[in-house]
Amino acid sequence: MSAILSWARHLLLVVPAIGTLWWQDVGSPAIFMICILAMHILARLRFVRIGGLIWGLFIIESGFVGYISYHYEGMMFLALLSTLISLFDTSAPQPLLKQQIAGIALLMIVYNISIMHQPATTQLTANIMFVLTGLLLICLRIASTQKYQAETLYDQLSLSHLELEDARRRLVQYAQQVEQFAQLEERNRISKDIHDDLGHRLIRQKMMTEAALQIFPSQPEQALSLLEQVRDQMSDSMETLRRTVRKIAPAAKEVQQYSLEQLMHTTSETLGIQVTYQVEGLPYALYPSIEYVLYRNAQEAITNAIRHGQATKVTITLQYEPEQVSMRICNNGSQPSGSIRQGLGMRGMEERVHIIGGSIDWSSTEQFCMITRLPHYPTQRVYS
Repeated sequence: MSAILSWARHLLLVVPAIGTLWWQDVGSPAIFMICILAMHILARLRFVRIGGLIWGLFIIESGFVGYISYHYEGMMFLALLSTLISLFDTSAPQPLLKQQIAGIALLMIVYNISIMHQPATTQLTANIMFVLTGLLLICLRIASTQKYQAETLYDQLSLSHLELEDARRRLVQYAQQVEQFAQLEERNRISKDIHDDLGHRLIRQKMMTEAALQIFPSQPEQALSLLEQVRDQMSDSMETLRRTVRKIAPAAKEVQQYSLEQLMHTTSETLGIQVTYQVEGLPYALYPSIEYVLYRNAQEAITNAIRHGQATKVTITLQYEPEQVSMRICNNGSQPSGSIRQGLGMRGMEERVHIIGGSIDWSSTEQFCMITRLPHYPTQRVYS
């Protein structure tokens, strides 16, 4: 926009000069061309940032161009519109708002003085042109300011989005590390228990067994007593081993807490609809957070299918891919006629998915389907 206004500014100096030189008697063409050249030099000086001289250069340019317009008449009054453009050209140093208002008022006075010898029709037309030019420049300045504000806001939003994405990525990495450290700590605790308890018991039982073998020929009764003690201690060791294994393996209720298969059976029994579940791809272990999101989104999608679509059949397809796991939930209910209005449940689905860097989408071809895509983070070794 600044380049266009700069070209328009110089054209409004050249075109009136050519028209006046063609239709008007200017006396000495050489002096007239020197005056036109001086106007161009003043116009270029306005682009130089010279601090406090900006307002002074504007007054000098207004007075000089006004004098030329008054002296040569013809079309030279249009050159003052070039000076008017300089108040709004963003490529030149901008005066303050009060200076802009004062500059417009000054130009209006000089403009009318320069055309006072012109016919009344020309004066009216010239004033209308001045007003229309001023209004156009104001609109262009407002549009330029709004565009600059919109671009600034967009840059801020982009920066915030990048910061949020970086924070989300760090949060996911931190959650992975916390989970892996928790697993490592639990393994260390279990190995310590096995070493301190079962290890010492097995060593003691081995020593008692060797002692029983050595004294068996001479003292068979005492050897038999030692073997009975070894048997009792082995029973205690086996019970300790069972307790340790139970600690390692989670309870069946915890394993099935966020199981899609359990959801399928529960939904079929409680709601009386047909729910089928199928798996595509090579299954792999999922983080608890991913299992939770899949379970809750499937639960919400089935509820919406029954409530809004009166569905009687729902199909859950879980597809394992190298970089992501996707869940497609389709139903045979009625499809939405227009855009989907997002309620509390839909917003909750999107929030859960976006927290771990996934996406959610829907399609409505033969059946209405909700698709949840979540990234799969391969297990990485954590070094302490």
